[in-house]
Amino acid sequence: MKISGITLTPIQTHRRTGSISSHLILQMHTDEGVTGLGEISDLDMYRMYMPDIEAVRMGIEKVVLGRDPFAIEAMHREMANYLHNYFASAPSYPPFTPGSQIAAGIDMACYDIMGKALDVPACDLFGGRVRDGIEICYPLFQVKAEADYERNLGYIQELLDQGISRFRYYVGVDFDKDEKFLTALRDRFGQRVILKALDFQARHYWKDVLRAYECLKPFGFEVIESVSWREDLAGMAEIRRRVEADVCEHASSAAQAMALIRAGAVDIFNITVNSGGILPAKKLAHLAELAGIKALIGTTQELSIGTSAQAHLGVSMAELSAASDPVGPLLYVEDIVKKRIRFEGNRIVLPEGPGLGMELDEDALEALRAPLVEWDRAAHGAGYVSD
Repeated sequence: MKISGITLTPIQTHRRTGSISSHLILQMHTDEGVTGLGEISDLDMYRMYMPDIEAVRMGIEKVVLGRDPFAIEAMHREMANYLHNYFASAPSYPPFTPGSQIAAGIDMACYDIMGKALDVPACDLFGGRVRDGIEICYPLFQVKAEADYERNLGYIQELLDQGISRFRYYVGVDFDKDEKFLTALRDRFGQRVILKALDFQARHYWKDVLRAYECLKPFGFEVIESVSWREDLAGMAEIRRRVEADVCEHASSAAQAMALIRAGAVDIFNITVNSGGILPAKKLAHLAELAGIKALIGTTQELSIGTSAQAHLGVSMAELSAASDPVGPLLYVEDIVKKRIRFEGNRIVLPEGPGLGMELDEDALEALRAPLVEWDRAAHGAGYVSD
């Protein structure tokens, strides 16, 4: 079997918050008629250096055409010649780059082809399932204006009605507003809401995070994430010595993971397929396991194809010790598959079927086709909830 061609489609999808996310959907075709699906997800953070679609298409073709999709390790070695900034070395926050996300799209499409060709789920190709689904939590973007309080509380009520009760909250634009919001959350919902984590997004010096932690600790949470500036491993380690909550940080490359281990900086690795694909993420999961560090699955919020890749990774990990973050199919109004990945309460259910278990909806794909970016609309994300 050889890869014979690719189709790359840019789309836009609406979030429940009203913002819009841009994605590239990859179809990888083979000479035996099997097509694999991949996703280059949620690209809006790259607004000022958004990838050129034609350049990406040509680059993917250069790497994959004529290759055996089963030779995934060799494929990654080839990608490393063109996409230098993933897995070997990569930023900690955000834990992915355009290059790493392109690699991830190729990687998941190859696993989808392999699974379809062998009529097995993708997870059977990298260890098999340890569990049938993964525990998840839903993101709450931080409040920045009065309107954000009631809007976030309204989202929480909608999700509780759907059986989703575990959340993580982005903090740090204004700690006073964060305290006011969390007070309102506990007043309205009490212990019905499980607050898994506060995510500080690597915005603050560790001493400022420690002061905020002490103020916010009474609201009850299990994890604090990205607790100091970028590569401040000493600050992360100091926080870890002084707090009761688990400290979590993105492990997006082998070099960064080893540095976090040596510094004693974290309790939990946040690992995501977007850091280069399932194969690199699986290597990081093995490293965490061997080092005695917990792990969860992170996200940039994917559609159902990318979320399925994350789920297949999660069910195959020997240790998955904290609730994970991929909930894109709950967050997005639209999707491009015939049957979205399924959630049962605070849990993703592994899709049935071979490969990633996703079937493309060609009509939906065409309806959502759009330029990658439009400067006249606000970008999505934690920093862009309101003006």
